[in-house]
Amino acid sequence: MVGLRSGPVTTALRYASAASLAWLGCTVEPNNSSASGEEGEGSGSTGIGTASASASASDTTAGTTVGTASASAGTGESSGGGPKFDVGEGGGSDESGTTGYDGPGSCRMSEVFGAAGGYPAFTDPMYSDFLGKQVLVMTSYAYQANDFELRVIDISGDPPPPNMNYPAPIYIHPTWTSATFGGGIFGLTLDSYGNIYAAASRVYGSTTTPSTIYKVDKDTAMVSTFATIPNSGPAFGNINYDCNSETIRVVSHEDCRIWQLDMSGDVVSTYHHGQGDVSIGAPNDANEPDGQFCPLGERMWAVQAHYGKLYYSVWWEDGGRQNAVQENEIWSVDLDDAGIPDPDTAVLAATIPGLNGANYSNPVSDISFAQTGWMLAAERTMYADNQTSAHQSTTYELQQQMDGSWFVVGTTYVVGELPNSSAGGVDHDFEAEGYVWMTGDALDFYTPDVVYGVQGTPYGGGTITTSTLIDHDAEVTQQDKTALGDCEIPIPGDATPPPPPPAG
Repeated sequence: MVGLRSGPVTTALRYASAASLAWLGCTVEPNNSSASGEEGEGSGSTGIGTASASASASDTTAGTTVGTASASAGTGESSGGGPKFDVGEGGGSDESGTTGYDGPGSCRMSEVFGAAGGYPAFTDPMYSDFLGKQVLVMTSYAYQANDFELRVIDISGDPPPPNMNYPAPIYIHPTWTSATFGGGIFGLTLDSYGNIYAAASRVYGSTTTPSTIYKVDKDTAMVSTFATIPNSGPAFGNINYDCNSETIRVVSHEDCRIWQLDMSGDVVSTYHHGQGDVSIGAPNDANEPDGQFCPLGERMWAVQAHYGKLYYSVWWEDGGRQNAVQENEIWSVDLDDAGIPDPDTAVLAATIPGLNGANYSNPVSDISFAQTGWMLAAERTMYADNQTSAHQSTTYELQQQMDGSWFVVGTTYVVGELPNSSAGGVDHDFEAEGYVWMTGDALDFYTPDVVYGVQGTPYGGGTITTSTLIDHDAEVTQQDKTALGDCEIPIPGDATPPPPPPAG
């Protein structure tokens, strides 16, 4: 595990084509609604809490930290064994304090195989203790305009005692508020240089900026509009940076398309799973945008490039709209060197079973490929297009079979003290003996704390009894049910990649 270091919260914080595989020596065949929940568990949030109340909404230059002790590891340190993590070193035109760019596009070796992008290197003095350390970036929902929706959590150092709240150092820039992000962000990604991108979302209920993709600058931590995509209300699912084509993809919940954008925010292509259609540039769909959510069965959510393919989830059903015929799915489609999908290659990779014998599942909102090459798929409990709840979703582990299909191993990662509390975000630290990190509700439920945030569980699976628990806002007396979003872990460029998938 890239472990954890006790310290303060700070307020102020994929993807190979045939060409990239050849470079690596591989060969390629041609509304906060809670319809259900544990008794006594309410909904609502008080935001960041008193621990970080000193951050002024008008202060846009520096952040603060929340926690119990100071972090002290130097740049480039790594506790324990596993691959060398030479953060802050390396050649090439490195802008982010990680190793240089030696692959196709902007790819570092680890990114080609599915890791998140480079480290943010914010110049804010309040971020100085985070430089050169393993961090986790996380989105959430804020119930008040001045509450925060983005944070960077220090997960470096030795593992703390499991099954209790760990007061990890957390950095939050004072501009990272609900007012800045228009009321709700879920999907999250980082480019190779450490810039952060987040997509407007209706998963929590509403947003005032449904067409906006936001960018957080890797140096200044300031938020700007990266791109706007035609969208009159339903907003977006998840978002993913592809280092091979140096483009960003975002799933629209209005027109059922995955939009591919260049790094200037211009449209490269779009892909419609249900129609098997690709447009070069913006599509010319009749009556779009129409302000309506597109149909289940055509609607996608998770999106992740990996090994020259684009993986994405298809949302067929949820807790409020169970489907007796169709299960939620994960598909893949081949990409060319420009990152444009070939619809003729679309293949069903896996179906998502009902949880613990249920006759329905909830949609997969995030996909991650772990150090050893297996897939992680996080569900999000939903009851309607923009109505979410908790305690009916999990993180599934999938392993690829010799025919190229993916087998659902099962619920090896049990999120929360109230089980099945996945909030829909998942990533991994790419260590050989690392941890899987998942966003979740009720990680600790009054025993004695109330922890809503992220859970880190050792590779191989487990429950809270073997896991690190971190509250996302450092306030552990009140619930933040359904307010958790996505998470990503930036990875050093020379992290050991997973082995190639078996030949089909």
